[in-house]
Amino acid sequence: MVIAQNETDALRYSRNYFGGTTRVSSMAGAFGALGGDFGSLSINPAGLGVFRTTEFTLSPSLSFDKTKGSYLGQETSDIQNQFFLNNLGIVTTHLTGKDNGFVSVSFGVGYNRLNNFHRNVILQARMPAVTPPVSTERPENGGSSSSSYLDNFVNYANGAGPFNPDNLDPFYEELAWYADLIYYDSSALSYQNDINYSGYGQFQRQTINERGGMGEYTFGVGTNFSNMVYFGATFGIDQLRFSQDIVTLEEDDLGSIDYFNSFRFGEYLNVFGTGYSAKFGMIIRPISLIRIGAAFHIPTFYKIREEFNTELRGTFDEVSETHEESPVNTFEYWLRTPYRAIGSVGFQIPKIATINLDYELVDYSTMNMNSGYIEDFIDVNQGIKDIYKLTSNLRAGAEVVIKPFYLRAGIAFYGSPYVDDIPGINTYNMLYAGGFGFRSEKFFFDFGAVNISNAYKYDLYDEDAFNATIDGRKLNFMTTLGFKF
Repeated sequence: MVIAQNETDALRYSRNYFGGTTRVSSMAGAFGALGGDFGSLSINPAGLGVFRTTEFTLSPSLSFDKTKGSYLGQETSDIQNQFFLNNLGIVTTHLTGKDNGFVSVSFGVGYNRLNNFHRNVILQARMPAVTPPVSTERPENGGSSSSSYLDNFVNYANGAGPFNPDNLDPFYEELAWYADLIYYDSSALSYQNDINYSGYGQFQRQTINERGGMGEYTFGVGTNFSNMVYFGATFGIDQLRFSQDIVTLEEDDLGSIDYFNSFRFGEYLNVFGTGYSAKFGMIIRPISLIRIGAAFHIPTFYKIREEFNTELRGTFDEVSETHEESPVNTFEYWLRTPYRAIGSVGFQIPKIATINLDYELVDYSTMNMNSGYIEDFIDVNQGIKDIYKLTSNLRAGAEVVIKPFYLRAGIAFYGSPYVDDIPGINTYNMLYAGGFGFRSEKFFFDFGAVNISNAYKYDLYDEDAFNATIDGRKLNFMTTLGFKF
């Protein structure tokens, strides 16, 4: 349930799965010590110094996002596809004509995709019937082994003080009050709902539709000294777009609940953000076969605007349908993402093979949200420190040359950002990639595929008596068309 900016939002907008060009993606983003590819600008900008020609790249991508939801033993799945641009960039190189000292300088400008939010989740089950009367609280707080979203409205309404509908949250329980889905029992001096009063047994479904992504417009410069030491820096303008529609349906399809028939509650969130970032890197080639890379990414500073609204429809046995809508709430705040430090080592056997290993440190506990009013995010920022930790990411990739063709593969492990493990759930992410390419003197073409999977626990609402499990799998197919001048 989305009620405000929270720790989950900070993590969502802080995780990057480096993509960009197909060559980099096909090696699972393991490119920190190699360079010479536009996708490397978002990993180690010193890779700009490796370029020896002017180069243009265009990388479209097609993504298939499959999710499987498990709730009360019932599994549902859905698949969504999306076409998007993974990379567009140009690099220009100026050669000094020297082999020692200052050999060349390269400038790059373009776009690299960093993350993709598209997915659709369906969770549904019949709530167990219990013998009333029972509390609307969660089981660990003395409630029953069943629940309804209306319990959420009731508990928040009862926590709002003495009876006064004007004190209710206009995005949640106030809608339920005016839609006749909760009522006030003057003898019990509390709000109640018909589903709980009748002992539950209703059918429940929640759909979560998410869209959007993150990308970086990058501007960089890289230098080459004696073909042994490379330096680079980039400035990035990051774009964030995210929308989330959560729709919860509960229905008395068995006719066991008096008065109540169904309700449909929609929560709609739209997020727009622009961030600013910088990266610095170095690559050293001590001998021709080995390259050692290091890069540091300062935190990205996002200015984010959110628009949020809700609507609620109710149907009943003997009265017409009710329909209530909230106002649209707009809120702006700043998000500071974690810093990143990357160490890399590459092994290059000319005209035969290339191998690269990246080790990345990301401290998610340093994320911070700020609206200009300290009190707005005191609890959220403390929650970030309590929930998240410093974590390690590992990426490994290889490329084999069979001229004019190139075969590539990679694997990446993205460590869990959480301090505490979640029983039965792998909170780390695994990424598998592969592809091939064709290269000539003036033109190259690459094709690749990337598969990433994750899983997590999910509560449909605060008083949900049962955890749902969501397993996600993204499969991206991409191509790159490149031209050298």
